[in-house]
Amino acid sequence: MRYLIMPFRAVYKIYYLIVFAMSLIITYPIMYYLLSDPKRFPKAFTAMRIHAFFLLLFAGAFLKVKGAENIPKNGAYIICPNHSSYIDIFCLYTIFPKYFVFTGKKEIEKWPLFHIYYTSGMNILVDRSSKTGMFKALKRMSHEIEIGNPLAIFPEGTISKDAPRMTSIKPGAFAIAIQKQVPIVPVTFVTNWKRLSRSGFWNGPAVPGIAEVVIHKPIITTGLKKEDVSKLQDEVIAVISSALPIS
Repeated sequence: MRYLIMPFRAVYKIYYLIVFAMSLIITYPIMYYLLSDPKRFPKAFTAMRIHAFFLLLFAGAFLKVKGAENIPKNGAYIICPNHSSYIDIFCLYTIFPKYFVFTGKKEIEKWPLFHIYYTSGMNILVDRSSKTGMFKALKRMSHEIEIGNPLAIFPEGTISKDAPRMTSIKPGAFAIAIQKQVPIVPVTFVTNWKRLSRSGFWNGPAVPGIAEVVIHKPIITTGLKKEDVSKLQDEVIAVISSALPIS
């Protein structure tokens, strides 16, 4: 049975890679214009949400969201999800209606076409290999929070190859949450790893279906201090993991 499914997985991945690439080519002129001026970033965000919706549609990934009422209505906060699939970002844009800023690894600036979403200045690139780069990223994150914009940070930094199990965690999201005293909204992508995973071209799960998402209640950081980063990290990861299908 496993060997019968493998060709389907490969075809599906090739199909979706083509869909994704074509969508970037088609939307590039529009996004280039919208992202060329910070004043147009809110409109760019709306365009990205529409783009994400259709990318999920063409992937055959149908959102099933639990806990949408836990999304804060006002103010800044940090969206903190597990990273299990290539469709995670599209899900976040589709689910969260308020303008937010994504953080991503510096390597993204080398990705053809897609890099514009980060190199334009709308979202934040984090260079973990450089203290100066990290300082600039943290400064930008602080600024976005101060003006009331939520941040979306994957604490794993990359898609887990062992999904649904999470990989090693970076403390940045929790440190900035405590520094700015803003809540963290944990998000669990329960089934995204089945839809389009990172592992193996032949063996890695890839199939259309339900993209089940759980949005947990915000975790308040008011009163926490620098020395509480580890404790906060453990609490958030425990909440995210509680909805994952792992023992």
